[in-house]
Amino acid sequence: MNAEIKDIRKIAVVGNAGGGKTALSRRLSQLQSLPLTHVDSIQFLPGMKIRPHKESIEILLEIQKGERWIIDGYGPLDIIEKRFQAADLVIFIDFPLWRHYWWCTKRQIQNLWSRRKELPPGCDEVTWAHTKKLYKTLWQVHTKMRPELLRIFARDALKNKVIYVRTLREWKRIFTRGVT
Repeated sequence: MNAEIKDIRKIAVVGNAGGGKTALSRRLSQLQSLPLTHVDSIQFLPGMKIRPHKESIEILLEIQKGERWIIDGYGPLDIIEKRFQAADLVIFIDFPLWRHYWWCTKRQIQNLWSRRKELPPGCDEVTWAHTKKLYKTLWQVHTKMRPELLRIFARDALKNKVIYVRTLREWKRIFTRGVT
C-alpha cells in the first residue's frame, strides 16, 4: 500500500458476506473520522424489498462523488469499479470460505434477538428462505465474484491501493489501529 495514510479520505470495504465488513467499517469511520455508508441500507427498502437498480446506482454515485467517505459493501456491479478508482484505499476482506459460512451462521443466530442496524425497518433475515439464499450467495461470491475482483485489483491503477485482509490477525490490526 503506497498511499500516504494522512491522505486517506475515501475507503471502499468489500468482501464476502459475514466477513466483518460492517464492524470494520464502523470502527474505521470512528478512527478516521469519515462518514460511513452501508450499501445494504441503500439497496434494501423496508420489508426486505429491493430498491430499483437505477435508484441504487444514482444514490451510490452521488455518495462516491463526495470528498470523504467509507462505503461498506458491493452494490450494483456496474459501478463498483468506479468506486474503487475513486477510493484512496480499498480493503478487500478475503477470508477462507469456511470463516464466512461460520460467521454468517453466527450472525443468523444473533438476528434471532436483534436485527442488523444497517438494514431498514422490517428487514427480517431470520427465515429459512433468507438463510438458504445467504449460503448460496456466499458460494457464488466466492467462486464467481472473488476471481473477478482479484483481476480488477491486479490492474495498474488499483494494485497499489488495495489492502487484502486474509487473516483474523490482519482484520484485528486494522480494527484496532485503523489504516495507519
